[in-house]
Amino acid sequence: MAIDHAKRQRMKDAAEELLRQRYGAGRNYMDPLQAMKDVRAKAFGYQARQGEEAPDVPVEDLLAALTLVEEARARLDALEQDLIRGARNRAASWQKVADALGMANRQAAEARSTRLERAAQSHSRDRDVPTQRRNRARQRTLETWCRTHDARVRIVCERLVDVAAAWPQLTEDAAAAYALHALVGQVAAGDGVKRVEYLEMLGSRLAPYDRPPLEPTGERAVEAAQARDAALELLAELSAARLAADEARLSTTR
Repeated sequence: MAIDHAKRQRMKDAAEELLRQRYGAGRNYMDPLQAMKDVRAKAFGYQARQGEEAPDVPVEDLLAALTLVEEARARLDALEQDLIRGARNRAASWQKVADALGMANRQAAEARSTRLERAAQSHSRDRDVPTQRRNRARQRTLETWCRTHDARVRIVCERLVDVAAAWPQLTEDAAAAYALHALVGQVAAGDGVKRVEYLEMLGSRLAPYDRPPLEPTGERAVEAAQARDAALELLAELSAARLAADEARLSTTR
């Protein structure tokens, strides 16, 4: 049976709205993988205190999270391919790439890279036209916003990187450590969109949706808190810009 793309898109839009309302903490953008983790954590009581029962999570929350699997898997594949390409651009041999991936030989690593590249192309090609249009519109919104606020974003990122040691728990979180390391490389130079994407990843760790913001410690705690709040304010503005763009797009298609 052929997939009804229009019906599928309506389901994904409804799921996205549900997750944004219940797990987004006011943010318009939600990383697919993080949203899935948040739903799982709540459903299985990972964050419940000892002696507390897991909260009653409706089945529609879990089904909504499942609609994100395809996108999350595609993004993970794209991330792996980017890391392979980055390693190769820095003169890493295919054998070293294979060793890092736990593969037997260089041929296996090359074959995996080719598969990931084809999968990325297929994922883009297989998306229905409305989804492609929506994603292109969202990307244009992000790129425009990043250009307009580039200087401010750079300053906020510099402040956050400078005081990151005030949150020692970030080094224990693999995703946060990765985002922070990547952000360091993007501060002086780099792509503005990537800079914001890493800032969003770090922001979701500094201010989890279901918990109070992480409080910094040490001699620079006050400065760190101010840097965190400035970053969260910036991300809130980006979220508002995305939401406004989405509403404008929907108003023209109704």
